[in-house]
Amino acid sequence: EVMRPILEETGLVSGRDFFLAYSPEREDPGNITFTTSTIPKVVGGDDEGARRLAVALYEQVVPQVVPVSGTRTAEATKLTENIFRSVNIALVNELKIVFEPMGIDIWEVIEAAKTKPFGFMPFYPGPGLGGHCIPIDPFYLTWKAREHQISTRFIELAGEVNTMMPRHVVDRLALA
Repeated sequence: EVMRPILEETGLVSGRDFFLAYSPEREDPGNITFTTSTIPKVVGGDDEGARRLAVALYEQVVPQVVPVSGTRTAEATKLTENIFRSVNIALVNELKIVFEPMGIDIWEVIEAAKTKPFGFMPFYPGPGLGGHCIPIDPFYLTWKAREHQISTRFIELAGEVNTMMPRHVVDRLALA
């Protein structure tokens, strides 16, 4: 939606004069277990030729390339990953607020829940989402959805919960 029109304004044609592909960043800064060279690379091309070339390029650098049908699917993959984190962090942030007056330690609850070998993935409450993608990417999809008259209430609710957490943490610190 952005690059192709700019390039084609010059008279170049996608698939003939240039090959347009997209591969979203997937990183967890500071995590020594998963690095750029070990995380599978999702790759989508503007057409089959672009996808093939991008896959061939990334296969030289990373151990696993995951080709998808197009650039929009590649971007949607990144958005889905970040929205998944945002929503689950919002859930534990809300649970923390609910459990506090009940005298229940959210950290103990999460540690116990982690012992279930299926169907649970731990997320942790905190004063913010961290990183440069998680706080922003979900709202890119919300904005795009509005172009299609679609409401993203779940994503927006997660944003509201996560946005109120810094204030909650400051209030708790003041009480302490």
